[in-house]
Amino acid sequence: MKTFSFLLFLGFHCIATFSTHAQEKAYSLTVTVTNIPGAKGNLLIGLYDSAASFTDEPLAISPKIPLTSTDDVNATIKGLKPGTYAIAVIQDLNGNGELDRNFLGMPKEPLAFSVIREIPKGKPDFTACSFKIVDADLAMTIPLVLE
Repeated sequence: MKTFSFLLFLGFHCIATFSTHAQEKAYSLTVTVTNIPGAKGNLLIGLYDSAASFTDEPLAISPKIPLTSTDDVNATIKGLKPGTYAIAVIQDLNGNGELDRNFLGMPKEPLAFSVIREIPKGKPDFTACSFKIVDADLAMTIPLVLE
């Protein structure tokens, strides 16, 4: 009987340990976009998890929010695994889903990035814009800039 009880205990312990490791925690990221210059177009909040995809291929869970006022916009992205991420925000004024530029390559639409506050000439570095989600939900404020 003691052997059976021990095996039963061992079985439950293994199942509990396996399910704890199999279910990695997921976290939420709340982004508040400020300094919205006009109630026109869509706000594209692109979330990226690698340098290779940064500014080109946002994660599928990246929000697109129609603008109806110049009030600050809050968006919560749920289900994020611990890791390194970066954000690019565009006020897509004409609804074409991309950042429009003038003939010199300068942005024609308001944009912003996580962590850095000045818009660099050319594509910013993923590392400069990156932040980590480790073991808690995260909130950040990103003000739009129109150069």
